[in-house]
Amino acid sequence: MAVIAVVLIVALIGAGFWFAAQFQSSAQQEANAKAPAPGPVFAEVTQGALAGEVGFTGQAGPSTQTPVTVLPVAEASLTVVTERPLATGATASSGQVLTEVNGRPLFGVQSAFSFYRDMGVGDRGPDVEALQAALVARSYQLNADGRFGGETAAAVKRWYQDNGYEAPTRSAAAEKTSSEGGEKAPDPSEKAPAAEGYVPVAEILAMPSASAQVVKGVQVGQRLAAEGVPDFILGSADLVVTITVPVTDLGDVVAGDAAVISIGGTEVEGIVGDIRPSDSAEDSEGSGSNGDAEQAAPEVTFAVVPKTALPGSSGRARVAVIKQIVAEDALIVPVLAVSDRGPDKNVLTKQQADGTLLEVPVTVLGTLQGEVAVEPRDEGALKAGELVRVG
Repeated sequence: MAVIAVVLIVALIGAGFWFAAQFQSSAQQEANAKAPAPGPVFAEVTQGALAGEVGFTGQAGPSTQTPVTVLPVAEASLTVVTERPLATGATASSGQVLTEVNGRPLFGVQSAFSFYRDMGVGDRGPDVEALQAALVARSYQLNADGRFGGETAAAVKRWYQDNGYEAPTRSAAAEKTSSEGGEKAPDPSEKAPAAEGYVPVAEILAMPSASAQVVKGVQVGQRLAAEGVPDFILGSADLVVTITVPVTDLGDVVAGDAAVISIGGTEVEGIVGDIRPSDSAEDSEGSGSNGDAEQAAPEVTFAVVPKTALPGSSGRARVAVIKQIVAEDALIVPVLAVSDRGPDKNVLTKQQADGTLLEVPVTVLGTLQGEVAVEPRDEGALKAGELVRVG
């Protein structure tokens, strides 16, 4: 019984302490309801240009695009890709085989105009000169003078053979003309060969530049030469970022503005090109309104031309057009981190490595959108990556 009494006494004492702990005065309850005192807020010091920007998203791609339609192969019921598919995104160069059509090569050659005839010994003209320039660029030895002579014929034969094809031949012309300079035409008194090498117009295709990007390619089995339908599209090798936005989103951006292109994790400086109405805006002109439906703002298109080559071939890109530069290369902190102690007496408080705080006198270079560019009065007193107190 004595043991039971002791246990009961201990239990009663413990319960008393528990009830006492649960009871709080009104002052204690009010104190517990208050939020803890806020600690100091810190921000990291960054370094760079403090500038006002207008942001856009665009598409990186060739600055120009040329639709190409293959000529139908003579005396063939179909014109079809039989080998060497031309992949979208690939790079083509002047003088290479773009694809194989009906078992024969289709060479790409840089030219400002489409090729319009077969070219062989005795022919002369700008088309021959374009062919010769492509052969010279491929290290074939000849004089690019616009005259198709024996030297050019020999180079053409090697050109075909080096690409795995037999060079085509045709009957020798009955008469050939020559003039001063250039390759020597065959002597009329000599016996003409039974056949001479030449380049059929169906096996040569004009390219807009010495190097081009394939914007739209072709696949094996694809039929070509449909009237009015481009078989593939070649783009220039130089890339730009094309942007189309409603004119209301353009702001005060004008041609010639500096810009920064961000693509593939790389930043490249650029320049805003001419701004013009987009194709969709031109198509909608004069269409009128549809009842009370609100008309969408017309769109404009412009290209941002990089100062150095963009990485990769194409893709989405972010563009920041620079409209106001406050500081080119400075330490940047929030405006609330700087305290004004009087004329030319601005300071900020940084956290040192041991956690203590230190005031640093600074010169304010300029402010923009809640940030301020500063320069420490004592060289090295403030560095990027350090923490400064805000407020």
